[in-house]
Amino acid sequence: MSTALLWNNLVAYSMQIGLLVGLAAFVPAALRLRLPGAKLAYWHLLLAACLLLPALRPWKQDVATGTVQFTSTITATQPARPAPRPLPPPSEIALALVAAGALARLAWLGIGFWRLRRYRRNSRPLEPATSWGVEAALRVSDEISSPVTFGFRRPVVLLPARFPSLDGATQEAILCHEVLHVRRHDWVITLAEELVRTVFWFHPAIWWLLGEIQLAREQAVDRAVVEMTRSREEYVDALLAIAGARPQPDLVPAPLFLHKRHLKQRVISILKEARMSKTRLISALAAGLGILAAACWLVTLTFPLMAAPQVVIDAPGVTVDMAGAAVLHRAPVAYPEAALRAGVQGTVTVEVKLDAAGEVSDARVLSGPEELRKAALESVLQWHFTREAAGGTRQVNIAFTLPKGEPAGVPGGVIGGVIGGVPGGVAGGASTSVTVSGAAPVLAREERFAAMKRLRTGPGTLKSIVIEGLPDQARAELLARLPVHEGDNMTPELTAKTAQAVRDFDEHLTINLYAVSPTEATLQIRVPSAVAVQGMPLPPPPPPPLGSTSDSGISRIRVGQDVQAAMLISHAAPVYPPLAKQARIQGVVMLQAVIGKDGSVQELKVVSGHPLLVEAAMDAVKQWVYKPTLLNGNPVEVTTSIDVNFTLSQ
Repeated sequence: MSTALLWNNLVAYSMQIGLLVGLAAFVPAALRLRLPGAKLAYWHLLLAACLLLPALRPWKQDVATGTVQFTSTITATQPARPAPRPLPPPSEIALALVAAGALARLAWLGIGFWRLRRYRRNSRPLEPATSWGVEAALRVSDEISSPVTFGFRRPVVLLPARFPSLDGATQEAILCHEVLHVRRHDWVITLAEELVRTVFWFHPAIWWLLGEIQLAREQAVDRAVVEMTRSREEYVDALLAIAGARPQPDLVPAPLFLHKRHLKQRVISILKEARMSKTRLISALAAGLGILAAACWLVTLTFPLMAAPQVVIDAPGVTVDMAGAAVLHRAPVAYPEAALRAGVQGTVTVEVKLDAAGEVSDARVLSGPEELRKAALESVLQWHFTREAAGGTRQVNIAFTLPKGEPAGVPGGVIGGVIGGVPGGVAGGASTSVTVSGAAPVLAREERFAAMKRLRTGPGTLKSIVIEGLPDQARAELLARLPVHEGDNMTPELTAKTAQAVRDFDEHLTINLYAVSPTEATLQIRVPSAVAVQGMPLPPPPPPPLGSTSDSGISRIRVGQDVQAAMLISHAAPVYPPLAKQARIQGVVMLQAVIGKDGSVQELKVVSGHPLLVEAAMDAVKQWVYKPTLLNGNPVEVTTSIDVNFTLSQ
């Protein structure tokens, strides 16, 4: 997910929280929810709903389409001038500020823990000891002006220095209040709330909601103290006595006995003695929960969160209109070369029939040029719509328009597009070089293939599961259906069950199991149009065994790329794709090649490499010519590896 999309989602999520709190804030007053404990439960439900909003509704995902064209011209080859470093985009700056604020708030929490520890060390036991000391350590501190309770296993109640001088009834009320906090484990809950405040330090609605939770908690404890001590007036006197002390800032993460801004509400709550019948209380909470659920649905619909778009690069000149339907994934649409050469263009209208899972079960062309219908159908039959569109019939319009400039372009586009876009553009040009390298060790590949064979025939540990090209919700659903998990032994039976589960979920998905060590493997499940995860290339096809026989009946041998490179007679230099150069993309494209008896390249397969570099590497290697390889005086076909290294000069 890009920083811009992450920032947009953070803004949308903040708007969801603000709207939800704004709608739900009036519910306690509207339902006359007077009991402090009931209010506290409602506010906690509202806070939980705010935190769970991203999981309540599937994230909206768009299908981003585009075109990529390559030209055969070579741009500037002189050394580039040092370009000034571009400023980071506003979204990155904003996210950095949010993260910095959260870290600052976390540091403030750490300072609060340190201060509480220091106060405890400098405090002294309360004398004379009381019966309340059985449930918590009662200590007197000269550094605080209001009682403070903290700790879970060994709770501590810190009392101000003037506490022993208060009358007995006031002391009893204060101690009862603090010990009730210990019994309710309120310090742990307060600590969790402060962590929420740390993450959402920038959101005023969260601050307001946490303030209401704090007030409702103190009112609930006040009510319990009055019921236990039967001394309402003495307890009010205790509140007023603490309120008369010098003000002191919050000792995060330990709440003070009294916030002066809450004094009026707490005193009114104590004196009014609100009551509610059990039936009315349950009905009010149920109604509040229903209103809260409706508000959650409304805010997630109003400000939807966006998943990273599925990047589908159609051929130049192709535009897809799905009439508002959403897809989980779709294959790119190619512009037939014959139609490009003949100058055929137009719009193909396809009617698709969807099964219960959203997959295209049938499709027929309603209108459009004959030369373009096959390409449209081949793509549409691989599409997978969302479940909201399942079981119905849809019409899809695919417009083919001859691209400007060179009409042919790159038929089919570059599947997967450009990861990360073109950051910063191009400043001052760039010097480029393309080299053919034999640095990749053939032995490492052979060891990988041998390990793969062992995994297929015997148990091996599954190190990781990689799912590419599916939105988050579909990925989670597929993971839940898989019979295999990380750490399991990949027996042949379990591998077959896993493949069947993937086919049952979506027949368009491909599954690969490849070795990452002699005893470990990675399971890769991907949409055919998805790009391999960066740093994890697609598994290479296993090499043919030595001495295997080709279709022509001539023996084919495998030769190391260093040996075969020495037999190269002529080679066309690959052209560095302009778009890759602009994006400052470089790397190695690994190819598997079959060299014919006459020394020409007969077959060429991609092992790994960036999508923007693959096409240029294959176009060049197809033109290479080698010396014929002789076996017992007869020419034979050769299987070898070729690495094409694309490097940008500094």
